[in-house]
Amino acid sequence: MSVSPPGLKITLARRAYRWPLRFCLTALTAGLAVSLSTLSGPEAWEPEEARRTIALYGGGGVLAASAAALWAFIIYRTRLVVTIGEQGLVLRRRGNEATIPADAVDAVGLVWPVADPAWTVWFDPGAAPGVDAVTKVEGRAATLFRDRSLPPGWIEAVHAATTGTLGAAWRVLDDEGDEVGRPPGGGLPRADRVAVDGRGRYRGERGGALLAVACGRLAERPADRSGVLARGGGRRAIVLRDPHARTLLVFRRASTMSGRGRMRVFGADGRLAGEIRGGHEPSFHTADGMLLGVTRRTGDRYVVTGVDGRESASLRTGSGAGDDGMCLERSPSAPGTLRTLTLALPMVVRITRRI
Repeated sequence: MSVSPPGLKITLARRAYRWPLRFCLTALTAGLAVSLSTLSGPEAWEPEEARRTIALYGGGGVLAASAAALWAFIIYRTRLVVTIGEQGLVLRRRGNEATIPADAVDAVGLVWPVADPAWTVWFDPGAAPGVDAVTKVEGRAATLFRDRSLPPGWIEAVHAATTGTLGAAWRVLDDEGDEVGRPPGGGLPRADRVAVDGRGRYRGERGGALLAVACGRLAERPADRSGVLARGGGRRAIVLRDPHARTLLVFRRASTMSGRGRMRVFGADGRLAGEIRGGHEPSFHTADGMLLGVTRRTGDRYVVTGVDGRESASLRTGSGAGDDGMCLERSPSAPGTLRTLTLALPMVVRITRRI
């Protein structure tokens, strides 16, 4: 992703090549491991048998790695390159090029799922011929990229280029095709009372406005692997995104080796905001380990008490918050870091209790 005087240019990021790279490394490692096993161990292999094994498995590993390298090369050669400028959008793929003039653009934006939104352009096909030769077009909408293949921060960059340089509207559609507005009142960070449902959606308790969505396998209930929560956070992380797919917080569970029962909370800028220790009655700590508050459970209610002895937050589960939902209430007078960390409490409780 680059910004130059003519406009903003975006194409595939390095993570678009992660699967070919993983496949290549796995193939080479497996072939090397089998080949080395013929030369080590309690007894050395017979020379003829060792040569056959090395030729079969070592050669097979090299062949598979070569196929992975070819896969990555094909991805690179056929990648789409999009440039946003004052005159419109220019789309290039291999030898093909198409232009969507600025006055033919209805809107630019995203289409859910929120965990992996599709960058989409709505335009007048009659004024922009040839777009279907470089990307997928359905009606008046052209799908450009998925979030998982683009560099971090691309949403903010494209939004700024769309509304500033191009002068077009920004649009976000949900799973049902309805337009999604911005969260009211400062969104999740300023909300004092939040309801969290079984799909990991954080809503304002008053009015029910959608504030954020928890994305990641870690937050799923083991009894239901059908994807109640949005994917996209990985196996050890939950990414909390606003309805416009911008990252708010990342909850990352520590590995067993580094500390069982710990979860680190990172801000949208990637900086460590703090740490949560324990599951049944978690405690909250700053990034440097200072204690901010502790949790005590009473029935279906979890109460977070700050170091000053006052109630900083509480979480209700069970019938009081719906069959599979929760209600989080945060005190406006609680320290800012503790208010931020308690947004992870519903997910910590869900992981621990497997609601």
